[in-house]
Amino acid sequence: MLRSNYAEYMIKSQLKKVTVYLSLGSNMGDRMAHLADAEEKLANNPNIRILCKSKIYETEPWPLHDIEDESEHPEKEKGQMWFLNQVIKIETILSPQKLLSDIEEIESDIGRTSKHHWGAREIDIDILLYGNEVFESPELIIPHRHLSDRQFVLIPLLEIEPDLKDPLSGKTYKSILKNIKDKHKVESYF
Repeated sequence: MLRSNYAEYMIKSQLKKVTVYLSLGSNMGDRMAHLADAEEKLANNPNIRILCKSKIYETEPWPLHDIEDESEHPEKEKGQMWFLNQVIKIETILSPQKLLSDIEEIESDIGRTSKHHWGAREIDIDILLYGNEVFESPELIIPHRHLSDRQFVLIPLLEIEPDLKDPLSGKTYKSILKNIKDKHKVESYF
């Protein structure tokens, strides 16, 4: 199906459109190119429509002393490059599981090699929110389990959706950000 037929397809199929927020991050290789490539691949998916995106932020990587379980981080990547991070708001008809599958394929196509938590990576795409749904499976937790703990996600999320509320607590993410413990640097990059 051609991208230009998205609206027509949605009308004919009567499928439920869901607003989803994705976090993109890269700190290996050409970080800007990886983000742009991920955005292009998302835009080329006939079941996804990009609604808006935040500006890009450069963010300090999480050091090892902040990681509770260093066994999940065997390469001990001290001195990582800073991440470039961005949040993208999309509309999709894909289920959370199918969206995750498509995202993993995009990450693989871009060349993601690292799967370690808080490790260096070419590209990382996380589903932050899927409508107002609360969902948990072995592969996927929605809202993202670290959404309320990370400035590098909340700052760009609030840039594009300042009044958004956490579906679990009902609190605004703006109030959550004001009380966040995370003090890692997040700076506007582009």
